[in-house]
Amino acid sequence: MTQNLFRWLSLLVFLLVLSGTSLATAADEQIYTIKKGDTLWDLSEKFMNDPYYWPNVWAKNPDITNPHLIFPGQKVRILDGRLEIIPAYPEAEKETDGSQIKTSSVDKADESIKIKATGSGDGFILTNEEPLGILVDSVDNRILLTKNDVVFLKMKELSDVSVGDTYGLFERGDMVKHPHTDKPLGPMMNNLGFLHVTEINGDTVVAKIGDVFREIARGAELFEYTPQRKEITLQSGTTDKEGYVIAARDEKGTLSTNDIVFVNLGSDDGLVSGNLFYLSRPRKVSDEIIKQVGTIQLPDAVLGAAITIETRAKTASAIIIKSVNAASIGDKVSIITD
Repeated sequence: MTQNLFRWLSLLVFLLVLSGTSLATAADEQIYTIKKGDTLWDLSEKFMNDPYYWPNVWAKNPDITNPHLIFPGQKVRILDGRLEIIPAYPEAEKETDGSQIKTSSVDKADESIKIKATGSGDGFILTNEEPLGILVDSVDNRILLTKNDVVFLKMKELSDVSVGDTYGLFERGDMVKHPHTDKPLGPMMNNLGFLHVTEINGDTVVAKIGDVFREIARGAELFEYTPQRKEITLQSGTTDKEGYVIAARDEKGTLSTNDIVFVNLGSDDGLVSGNLFYLSRPRKVSDEIIKQVGTIQLPDAVLGAAITIETRAKTASAIIIKSVNAASIGDKVSIITD
């Protein structure tokens, strides 16, 4: 996997050359020497005023095969609105006592990378999951239900239910189809809110609605409750599988920083919350160039980076943390591994 990652990152550098990235002159350069405790997160915040820029620093510096490992004594070149880490040599990777110092961007990211609560939840794409029950009625005749309303549930496995249990409330939205094959993948499940079980009376379960993200009506389906994530711990990927962006939480033609997307990779593929992946798209070659040189395959155009929020068996939700160019449904996703 390491070799694959290195090759992939090398292609990113080649991509930048093809995009017309130019080198600044020595007179325009600023050189910074990495100190003990520095991280890619720190450097991005210090010199780019954007800590979320650090995946780009990693992507554009293939000599950093592990994004969580930089060393005191390494040099950083700041030029042309970007950061370039000068390759470290063995003597630069050791302190005077001969011990190697690991400075991890993950350590800072664990404390600082946060997902802002939107108030509407992220939802998920229903593939092979089955609802645990259904909201059948309430104590009054109002059509729409809200926070603190008392409701009645019909559960599939009553023996699994206890007073105090919490369940997520969802409604089925549009069918999500594979952007390239048009094959149905499953309906989008819109997150309505959650409720707490307060009483079990025979076959009927009584519950009280907690927070509400969207309008709740009778017929809402119950699934396992997952609290909204406000903080994501970055984790190294363990799979080199590739997939696609198959949906977005908001109906947009283009996607960028802070947008929530859904991909057709999940826990069955080894994906976990906190995995970092890149968004890319095949680069189109003009007809004129094809006429001159024939068929040619260029590396994909990198669009940005995203972090997995929540995984299901076949799908996952993620937030775009950095956008180089606008992404869209159908773009490729590539999990980053050490």
